[in-house]
Amino acid sequence: MEMPKIAMCDMTECFYNAKKVCHAPAINIGSDHPLCDTFMKGGMHGGAMDMTGSVGACKVDHCRHNTSFLCSAQSIKVGHHGS
Repeated sequence: MEMPKIAMCDMTECFYNAKKVCHAPAINIGSDHPLCDTFMKGGMHGGAMDMTGSVGACKVDHCRHNTSFLCSAQSIKVGHHGS
């Protein structure tokens, strides 16, 4: 199974976000509703700048794309919850 790419991330205040692109090698999704558990607030931006992030583990058991706690979606978009 190939890990799905993060097509876009609106969490511009995250350390791994540069110009709405996630540069974490892989993020985890969890909580009662899909949240990026890898989010790290910071004024600096970093991570693996030569790659686009992917989705690793998914702990949202009621998500239709969750297959054995792995994301089976083709890609995802990350945004602020409730806005």
